[in-house]
Amino acid sequence: MQLPYSETIDIIYLSRLFDKKSESYKLFWFLAIVDKVSDGKSYLTYDELINWMVADAWYMVTEFRLNLGPSDTLEALVKYIYQVSGLKTNEKKDVILSFLNGFNDKNVAEMKRTIIQNVPYRLQAPFTKQITNDMWKGSRKKLAENLNREKRLIYYFTELAGMKTAIKIQPEWCDYISKNKSANKKSSRN
Repeated sequence: MQLPYSETIDIIYLSRLFDKKSESYKLFWFLAIVDKVSDGKSYLTYDELINWMVADAWYMVTEFRLNLGPSDTLEALVKYIYQVSGLKTNEKKDVILSFLNGFNDKNVAEMKRTIIQNVPYRLQAPFTKQITNDMWKGSRKKLAENLNREKRLIYYFTELAGMKTAIKIQPEWCDYISKNKSANKKSSRN
C-alpha cells in the first residue's frame, strides 16, 4: 500500500494497519477517525466513532446488502437498527447520526460493546513495541494504560468509561490525516 510520505510519523506502520481485514471494524474505525479529524476534531468518544461507522456503512449494508465479514458485528448492528428504526436505505448520514444519538436500546448497546472490545486497541498494534500477547488478552483498562506508554501512536486514551471512553488524536497525526484525507481513505479501502 502506497501512502503519502511524512517526516513526522511512521508511515510503514500505517500501511500495515490493514494487512489482515477479515472483518471491517478496523477499516470503518479508521475512516471514522479520518472524517472526524478532517472536520477539525481530535477528541473523540467510542460512541461517536461507532455511530459514525454505522452511518458510513448504512447504505452498503441496507441498500446493497454487502457482507462486511464472516461474523461482522457492525453489519449486524446496521441491520438491526434498520429493522427497528424506520429509517430508509438511502437515509442521509446526518439523519442516521441524529437518530443514533437519541436511541437507547439494549441490543444496540451490546453490539457496540462487542465492537469496542478490540478495535480501538488492535488498530494501534502495528505501532506498538512493548505490548505482549498476554496484554492483549487482559483487561481493557490495563491494555489502554500500557498502550498510553507507547510512543508515536495515532491516539491515546484519555478517559475509560465504556462507550464514553475518549481518545485524543495526536497533533502530528491530525496534520497528516488532514493533509492526506483522500489518499488515506483510498488506501484503506484497497
